[in-house]
Amino acid sequence: MRKSNLELGFTLVEMILYVAIVSIFVTAMVSFAWDAIYGRVKSYTHQEVNQNIRLAGKRINFEIRNAAGVNSASGSTLNLAMSDSSRNPTIIDVSGERLRIGYGSSGTCPTSNPCNLTSNIVSVTNLNFTDLSVSPDSINIKFSITVESTGDRQEFQKTETYESSSELRSN
Repeated sequence: MRKSNLELGFTLVEMILYVAIVSIFVTAMVSFAWDAIYGRVKSYTHQEVNQNIRLAGKRINFEIRNAAGVNSASGSTLNLAMSDSSRNPTIIDVSGERLRIGYGSSGTCPTSNPCNLTSNIVSVTNLNFTDLSVSPDSINIKFSITVESTGDRQEFQKTETYESSSELRSN
């Protein structure tokens, strides 16, 4: 009878090698999954900041262009005179790190209870209005607004500044 020298099973070196290869593969997959998750959150944060600043900038430009006059434009408050009595005055300001707008004394967003223009996910850290008018015939308002995310982690932080100026159409 012949004896076979063939032994079934793994040696210790083979086992260590296989475990090491599987460990490297699993570590790479977990790392890739975390990067994908963080990338999604970072993209969402950037998108939220950009959407808020774009909406705020366009809305402020719209209100300035459609105003009949400017009652005051100083610091972080803009008070516009509107030809529509239900929207007179229109006040844009910052309260609690949120950009707000109020129209007249009644309606859905009166000056006594203004509506928020920015979401609670971002904060308005700077709002500045400057009256650039040189004559009553050309009323021009410059504004600068800075919006930043309110995330806890540094990689989820995003700050964006928007500057523009608008001239009243009625003049």
